[in-house]
Amino acid sequence: MRVNLKIPLIYISIVLISFILILTAKNIKNNLEVKKAQIKFLEKNLSNKKSQLANIHSKLLKKEINIENLLFEDGINFVNNSNKEFSIGSQNYLLKEFNSSDIIFAKHPAASSSAYIDYHKENIFLVTATGQIAYTNIQNFEKKDFKLNQIKSNIQQLIKYSEFFSSSGFGVKDILINDNNIYVSYIKEHIKDCFSLSILKAELNLKYLNFEDFYVSKKCVNRNEKFFEDHEHDYLVAHQSGGRLVINDNQLFFTTGDFRYRILAQDDSSDMGKIISINLDNKKKRIVSMGHRNPQGLYYHASLNYLFSTEHGPSGGDAINLLNFNSNVENELPNYGWPLSSYGRHYFDNNDDNDVRYKLSPLNDSHSKYGFKEPLKYFNPSVGISQIVGVNKNFYDSTGDVLFVGTMGTAKKLKEGMISLYFFEIKDDEIIKDQLIPIKSRVRDMIYHEENNYLVMYLETNNALAIFKKKD
Repeated sequence: MRVNLKIPLIYISIVLISFILILTAKNIKNNLEVKKAQIKFLEKNLSNKKSQLANIHSKLLKKEINIENLLFEDGINFVNNSNKEFSIGSQNYLLKEFNSSDIIFAKHPAASSSAYIDYHKENIFLVTATGQIAYTNIQNFEKKDFKLNQIKSNIQQLIKYSEFFSSSGFGVKDILINDNNIYVSYIKEHIKDCFSLSILKAELNLKYLNFEDFYVSKKCVNRNEKFFEDHEHDYLVAHQSGGRLVINDNQLFFTTGDFRYRILAQDDSSDMGKIISINLDNKKKRIVSMGHRNPQGLYYHASLNYLFSTEHGPSGGDAINLLNFNSNVENELPNYGWPLSSYGRHYFDNNDDNDVRYKLSPLNDSHSKYGFKEPLKYFNPSVGISQIVGVNKNFYDSTGDVLFVGTMGTAKKLKEGMISLYFFEIKDDEIIKDQLIPIKSRVRDMIYHEENNYLVMYLETNNALAIFKKKD
């Protein structure tokens, strides 16, 4: 009796294909491990280079030599290296990025550089977080490349502490131009290691800006506060300082953070953790709202008479707040609840409700239940929320009012809404439509230029000025 030892070709093919797939999977895994190791090496190398640069810059500052004065002497160069298309509903938009290698200091580890923007007449103005100021004609965004011209100032004579001029959380927090005056919010060192959010003012001049104090907080937060000693993981955090500026009806509104001295947000004798208004004529101060952690965006909507703000929460709990001036009860101070209420948790608490920080700062998972104002919207997990601006119906055709919010964070959490634009439409105080637009860069600042009908942004992941406009 004969035994047929022939194996059908299909079975041989299956075995061979399986073997090849196993080898391929193993190679892919090995390649991924190699790539991960390479990325870690590059990240470490980049971190070392940043530290070396910071060390060199610090030594030069002690000799009153500022690297940026040399870099910006001939202007700040920007080149169009990227054009991306996006859709919001059925409407199409173009994101046009202009990158620069001249701005070298970032105020966050995930950023390549940090800067703020505003416009006046035909010019766009940029201030780096280290206090360098420059401008260009807005029509230059239609070119392939352009240069921002440096404006000299006395900022380096007024501000002397070295952290302001380096890659740290300290520095400029916003710029605002109004009635031929320029305002700059920044972290001021009152005495050694004691800081507050303060404002400088100068008459606008394209050759030289002579700044003087416009508003200085009477109290400052010290690095050595007992509060920080008593709470593990807590220390003075300059990133948590607010600083946004808007003007309406002769009132300058600005936001202040709590510098992580959380309980100050509920102390009405302290500027920290508040939105404050200053009369431009007599400089009289008034607290507009309290219970804020770190308001990173501020926008006054003139037709609605609403003040929108964005709140950078802890681990979770980023929020968009709406303050309706039409219905605000006289003598009632709006309170958003921080740190008694929040939709986030304390950093590094390991989900432990017995963490010592929850004794003074319970972060209750409701605002209204405890007598505080609820946000219009909150994000959990956090998106790294930043500036907020409104646009008109020429930019986006809608039945309601449309606003955009920038987000920061890192690329690792792009799907959660970081490094994106958040579009939303509001009607009767409700969000009726929204969308995340993954532009893949941290949006540090953003303005809407109505005449040209586009958003102008500073993108600090990509060292870029960018415009976001309707596609022709």
